[in-house]
Amino acid sequence: AYHNRGRSYDKLGQHQRAIEDYDKVIELDPNDAEANDRGSSYHRLGQNERAIEDYDEAIKLDPDNAG
Repeated sequence: AYHNRGRSYDKLGQHQRAIEDYDKVIELDPNDAEANDRGSSYHRLGQNERAIEDYDEAIKLDPDNAG
């Protein structure tokens, strides 16, 4: 539910609120590669270094789904 709500906030342009929900997803399951959506929110906020860190982590967690 946090992941889906984060996506919804992101689509509304409320990227910081989306990041907060993605943070909760990661807290609940640090191995959830789909939490890389947080990287997209950071990218939309112009925080590209943070976005790259999230994308790198997602690739590490699920290299077969890195596309």
